[in-house]
Amino acid sequence: GGSQADFTIPLPPVITFRSGENYSTDSPLYTGTEVKLDYNCSNDKGSTDGAKIYVMRRDEELTNLRRAMSDMGLYMKLVVTDSVTGSKKELTLDENTGNISYVVMRENIVGDAEGTLTFRLDIYRKGDVNPGFYSLPSLNAFKIVPNGSGVEKGINVKVSPVQLQYVPTCFVKASLNTDKVDFGPVLTSDIDSSFSRPRTFSIQASVNNAAGCNIGTLTKPFELVLEGQGTKTVYLHLPLKVAFLINSGGAPSSDNKAIILKNEHNEDNGLQLKISDPDGQFVTFNSESESLPTDSPANKLGEFHDGIFTVNKPYTATLSQAPGKPVKTGKYRTQVTVKVSYY
Repeated sequence: GGSQADFTIPLPPVITFRSGENYSTDSPLYTGTEVKLDYNCSNDKGSTDGAKIYVMRRDEELTNLRRAMSDMGLYMKLVVTDSVTGSKKELTLDENTGNISYVVMRENIVGDAEGTLTFRLDIYRKGDVNPGFYSLPSLNAFKIVPNGSGVEKGINVKVSPVQLQYVPTCFVKASLNTDKVDFGPVLTSDIDSSFSRPRTFSIQASVNNAAGCNIGTLTKPFELVLEGQGTKTVYLHLPLKVAFLINSGGAPSSDNKAIILKNEHNEDNGLQLKISDPDGQFVTFNSESESLPTDSPANKLGEFHDGIFTVNKPYTATLSQAPGKPVKTGKYRTQVTVKVSYY
């Protein structure tokens, strides 16, 4: 026997893959978070035959998911592990109907049994991948069933709503409203702890429609069918980050929040340059890390969402005294590469 309940395998609201990268068909593109379900099962039929615990794939619920994944050149795989036996089984979700639709996780149960099942959903590439996105509602994807009970008993295993996006690396085009921020001459007598000279500039991002960048249907709306609630129009959701990479004319401060400027003799000249966003937060220089938007909110540029595919964010570059640095005369110039990407 088994108790009726619902259990959800959570997925992030949006999963974005970069096309143009050499993903292997053997390793997951995305490895899901493991979630655990404690169970107890009682073989109360009075039989000496051992009972079994099945995990079944509910194909009638998975048609849209498998079709969407197939259109993108992807497929999902459910990995289930039992804590008692150590048994590890896989159920593949693609359009190949020859794949098995259930796995046996426990056998030969006589009397009461308990344990923990661990679930994980991974995403794999199965061939050429096409740029696009697909939004899917919550699905009753699987069911844990004790044998002999039929599908009316057991535990429903749901997959949370998810939007899958496969985006080419060339998708985002960036520009600045100026290619030069001019601070003008600075008198050495003016440089003290109160010295501050701000200049504003802005960074724009839009969709790269150039020939050779296949954007597929990424800018088109997607009609999400909701069970019993009609449809909902959804769009690509793509957050953007900006990296500021120092090329010449200075070195990053110890916390990477400023550029310590140098003169033409490559000597620290007593000035530093910081860049802040409208909230007064300073950007981090010389970082393109995955955690950059979390570690440094000022490096978040904005996002494409709800059919809006343009972002324009103002920044302020401020020249000030570099703490602990002697003032030296000479020309100063620093060159910074501004690099916009999605995450």
